[in-house]
Amino acid sequence: MNPRRPLLNRQFKSVPHAPLVVLRSPSPQPSTAGRGRCSIRSRGSTITRLGQALGLLAAALLFAGSSAASEAQFEEANRLYETGQFAEAATLYRAAGTNEVSANLLFNLGNAHFKAGQLGQAMAAYHRSLRLDPRNPETQANLRFAREQANTQPPALTLRQRWLRKLSLGEWTALASAAITLLLLLLAARQLKPGAFEGNPSWIRLPASGALAAALLLALSASDHFSDSSAFVIAAKAVVRNGPLEESPESFKATDGTELLVHDRKGDFLEVETSLGQKGWIHSGDVKLLTP
Repeated sequence: MNPRRPLLNRQFKSVPHAPLVVLRSPSPQPSTAGRGRCSIRSRGSTITRLGQALGLLAAALLFAGSSAASEAQFEEANRLYETGQFAEAATLYRAAGTNEVSANLLFNLGNAHFKAGQLGQAMAAYHRSLRLDPRNPETQANLRFAREQANTQPPALTLRQRWLRKLSLGEWTALASAAITLLLLLLAARQLKPGAFEGNPSWIRLPASGALAAALLLALSASDHFSDSSAFVIAAKAVVRNGPLEESPESFKATDGTELLVHDRKGDFLEVETSLGQKGWIHSGDVKLLTP
């Protein structure tokens, strides 16, 4: 008996994650313009504020409408997934993610692509989901299983990349925001009570150092996030050539799901490298880039 079989069955036969959480904008507050005598200037200000309020209301209604459409698409994609229409479900998951992308949606998208036999697309979706929720065990397990099916290995990460990717970009942002907020609160407290921190220079050194370190880590995380050069082959069998031309001689073939690192781009071709060190040029239509 295969010891991994129960775990894999549990992961891939289950209904997708809970529906997409839709972010809602707070309702605009009613205008409280002053009453009584109005000059031409005040009327202009009132008209300006009215125009701004109407603009905000229109934007809120537009956002609510698009969010409702995304929610409906997500629910319909779940229904299609449950009935075995995996390719159609993947199409709707992608459409639902046009306005709002979540780790759950990408996890569901990966499952739909996997069930449809599209390993490269599935692995790309799992990878993107882990960038938003890096410690999710189900997504980690599904990505490992998809790699086994594709018979591929991920490119080696540097120590800095492995460390930074323990948290998502959102988590690093929250950490940096908290550190900077604490520093600002301490500075405000010192202004209110000048003598409260006399004789203790560490009151500013430690928070300032923490805020600086958190901001630096956030910058490194953002750089890593937006410069991710990973790519996945999405063609059944893609030709990797020795040069960036259709007539360039073939170097090797890469199958669906092969993980690549992109080094350069020339026209429609990407210079790539596999985890085994094989290098060459592949047509951009044969791969899924994580960072377009």
